[in-house]
Amino acid sequence: MEFQIEKNSPVPVINQIQEQIKMSMAIGVLKRGDILPSIREVEKQTGINRGQIHRAYLALHQSGLISQAPGKRLAVTVSAAAPDLINRKCLELARDTIKRARRIGVSPIAFARYLGRNSQEDERDHPFIAYVDVDKGAALRRAEQVSQIWGASVIGLTVDEFKLALGRGSKLKKVLVNHLHHDRIRCLPRGRKIDVIPIHIRYTKQIIRDLQETKANASLAIVLPNHAVPVARFIVEQLYQLIKCREISWMSVKEAPDFNQLLNNSRYDRILVSPGARDRVPVELHQNARILMLQMQLDPEDLETARIRAGVII
Repeated sequence: MEFQIEKNSPVPVINQIQEQIKMSMAIGVLKRGDILPSIREVEKQTGINRGQIHRAYLALHQSGLISQAPGKRLAVTVSAAAPDLINRKCLELARDTIKRARRIGVSPIAFARYLGRNSQEDERDHPFIAYVDVDKGAALRRAEQVSQIWGASVIGLTVDEFKLALGRGSKLKKVLVNHLHHDRIRCLPRGRKIDVIPIHIRYTKQIIRDLQETKANASLAIVLPNHAVPVARFIVEQLYQLIKCREISWMSVKEAPDFNQLLNNSRYDRILVSPGARDRVPVELHQNARILMLQMQLDPEDLETARIRAGVII
């Protein structure tokens, strides 16, 4: 692909590179497995310095849209194109809006900025997408992550806040949830046209490597936040699929003894700490070799499927 860079544009060069790649993916020019131009090739074509190109590619890599391919090249990871029907409707809407702007004597580009400002105000007052979780911290963290990856406004709500919003006649149309809580949350809208979209939360690659180093005869304990107790069985089953060990026990933060006591208990070879329980571990024990702080991430392919289903066009 060839990049069209406007060096005098108020839009930073890094954003221009990202948006052109995303747009090429959205309209099907770039498909899963396609190799992107190298940083050297983009530099030669555009005259943009390598540092800015690297930062643009790095942001796309972190969002899960591109990944490392053989030969130190980068390839498209997921199919980002929206369904043809949505693309057609959006194209028709865009063309109609441009015609109407011209008809009233307004520059289409100027109107696009005006529309963007008004859209931001509208979504601030009447959110369209929310990430709902039983834990407030998790809801806010995931909402912020999705907002950054999608370039869209996503708010974080607890289950109780979501119920309250429904009672107040919220205009939410799309709700993202951890797949473990999907069944519980999808029943709440009660016939209202709100699409509840599950996204798998998976362990990071580094955590999987750390877990797989566990000895086969080891006994583990995982400490979970209180709100995770209803899905503790599923979490333990997931761990058994990743590692071979003798035993995995679980306990809630409420039930767990002091972490120093856990370490002194010879029953457990290693203590796994779920993200929601991390703040209960004393700072001086964070580097203890027997304590593993579990790190989770949104599944990139699930997230891309959810993006299309949520009507977010990149």
